Amino acid sequence: MKTSRVLAWVGSLGCAAWLGACAGAEQPAPQCTVGRGNHAVRYTLKTGTGACAQKKAEIVGAQAFRVPGSDVPPTLMLKPAPLAALEGKDPAHSVTASGAFATEYPDADSVCAVAELSEARQVVQSENKDLSYRWSSVRMQGTAAIPGTQWTAELAYTEGDCTATYEAVGVFPAIKCEKQAQDPNDPTKTVTVRDPSVCKLPRPGLSLDPAYAIACEETTNLCVLDGQPPALVP
Repeated sequence: MKTSRVLAWVGSLGCAAWLGACAGAEQPAPQCTVGRGNHAVRYTLKTGTGACAQKKAEIVGAQAFRVPGSDVPPTLMLKPAPLAALEGKDPAHSVTASGAFATEYPDADSVCAVAELSEARQVVQSENKDLSYRWSSVRMQGTAAIPGTQWTAELAYTEGDCTATYEAVGVFPAIKCEKQAQDPNDPTKTVTVRDPSVCKLPRPGLSLDPAYAIACEETTNLCVLDGQPPALVP
């Protein structure tokens, strides 16, 4: 899967989630936001059959926009990797879905909600592709320990004339549970192998918070959230 266009969204949030967890939950709740960059999203099929009903996990770029000092809730934008790979090929449709948070700050349950986002779609006749994402019921965690880095949503995904619905669970940042190892058939070469322990390894730039419950998704080798937000290790 091409992810270069999604990767371009990676910003300077760094390890804010990890730092927030260390600071403790006594801090005031941050404004509603989302980890800026690539999220690993796992899917649980609710309805549908066929080609559109095969999603297990994928990368979704995310970003929030706000007008400073306006007291207006920010806008959430999501850019799925399959659409990002087609960006520029269908100017008539947007590769990003957008919708306003209901409030500027988290509610009493420490959740920032977005009722519905606009459709994100790409129709590319030359590649025989017509993909559509409709997100709704977004519930973004909004505590100091989990500042927009764990969330759930409902997704209606259409591929051609096939539509399926999913429960989506996202975590920031998107990390692959892979590493390079010596090729057993040729010691002079290396191969990519699956390694769930990679999810917890610190790395330059963005790392998953070690307090998060994480699993290595088998079909995509993405480090995904293990459970429902807020998902933290005991």
